Parts: sequence; structure tokens; C-alpha cells
Amino acid sequence: MTGDNLREIKGIDFNAHYYVLMHPLEAHPVPPYGYIVSTSSDSREKWVECVITENDNRLDDGYKVTLSSLEEGYGREKFYIEDFISKVQKGYIVKKVPGLECVEKSWDEPIGGNATLHHTAYVLMMTKEK
Repeated sequence: MTGDNLREIKGIDFNAHYYVLMHPLEAHPVPPYGYIVSTSSDSREKWVECVITENDNRLDDGYKVTLSSLEEGYGREKFYIEDFISKVQKGYIVKKVPGLECVEKSWDEPIGGNATLHHTAYVLMMTKEK
């Protein structure tokens, strides 16, 4: 099966941009060798704009899709093709459309009396097109 046939069969838009929740990359010094780069579930997730890259994911074998970040400080995520399709259908991966952007939102939640709980999160929202 060729990559073009796979694209037709699976219905994946390989020219589109997608948003996926990612943790930022963190560099940890390892003297005298340099750094080890990793992510941590302790860091804040963000919707990051990505593109599908076809470097080592064996698309011709119907195996994996790699989403690579377009934003500095974030890496890439690999998905089995069926998982990728399922995550798009369920909204865990979102295909970018004109006007859709990641924005940081804040809000207060009343928890009783005069007390409130402050929240901040990255969300995907339709904004005015420029």
C-alpha cells in the first residue's frame, strides 16, 4: 500500500494542521555529556499546532502518524493510525480551521461565601480571522 493509497483509504488530511495537547520539552543537564530532553506530566499542557511528518512512521505500512509541533519548545507525538483517527473523531486531536486558535483563558469559580477558586487553561476558540 502506498502513502497516497493510505491517505485515500483512511481519510487523513496530510496537508492539514492539527492541534494536540502537549507538555513542553524540558532540558536536564547531564555533565559532561550535555542535556537530556524530556517532558513531564507536572508541566502545564497546551494545545499546540502541529503538522504530520513522514520521517520514520512507516505510513506505507499503515502503521503510525507523527505530529510535529510548529511551536518552539514542544516536540512530537506518535499515534497508531487507527488511534489518530479515533482521537480526531473524539476531539482529542483537532483539525485546524481558519480562525481556530489556542488562547489562554482565566475564570473564577465561587466555592462558598466570598471564596473563589481561580482557574487558567489553554483552550481552542474561534477568533476573528485576520
